[in-house]
Amino acid sequence: MLMLDRYTRLQIIKDKKICVKEKTINSYPTHWHEFYEIELIVSGEGKYIIDGEEHMISKNMLFFMTPVNFHRVITENSRVFTLMFMGEACDRDVLFRLATSFEADSVLLSDEDAQYLASLIHELYLACLEDDDTYCFHLLNSILGKLCRVNNIHKHRCISKVQKAMLYIQNNFRNDIGLCEVAKEIGVTPSYMSSIFARECGINFKEYLNTIRYDYAKKLLEYSDMTVTDICFESGFCDYANFERHFKERYGMSPKQYKKKCL
Repeated sequence: MLMLDRYTRLQIIKDKKICVKEKTINSYPTHWHEFYEIELIVSGEGKYIIDGEEHMISKNMLFFMTPVNFHRVITENSRVFTLMFMGEACDRDVLFRLATSFEADSVLLSDEDAQYLASLIHELYLACLEDDDTYCFHLLNSILGKLCRVNNIHKHRCISKVQKAMLYIQNNFRNDIGLCEVAKEIGVTPSYMSSIFARECGINFKEYLNTIRYDYAKKLLEYSDMTVTDICFESGFCDYANFERHFKERYGMSPKQYKKKCL
């Protein structure tokens, strides 16, 4: 069983919304964090492992991690640009399109695109030093927008209210959130939120939220040495008995049995 590190906003980004670094990295263990992360490889070789899937490290590879991804790195002295940011630091439409486009979690950039993004990230680093929040906001959107273009996403398409709700859930599912809170965040009534969620997603709000939480709990059972009880609450559940019962319904075994299977 792997030991998992968790990085919080206060540990890494501190009182800011964005943190940018140019650094040399070596191998580090499987971990996860409550913010988004982009890493652009300047040089080096090795492996980037995201949710158990291996990706080869090479020049101009770009990796994108959301708050629900687990990842580790096997490398020596790779040079990278690292950009870490909270969801509220950028435009939600752009972030949703990007978060839903990186199905493989990585992309190999052309030299031209890599150089352009590196220059934007460096400019963002300087803007962060000067605490220029407005400029930081626009630079981050430019970086995310460029990645959307690299992935051939139509930038003119506005995301729906349901998609905005899905993004909010992705960022906050570990907390005690419900339909009313998400509806208020999106600017609609709970009843309207419920109806459009069922219509557009084919499942109701609660089912979608629980799917995110159970998938996350399953990863923790696979990769961490946390107790099953801690995993229950870390994944956003409030009632262990219900968590255990519904986990068994989904996966055919109890959380403890699944954890034992992964040892």
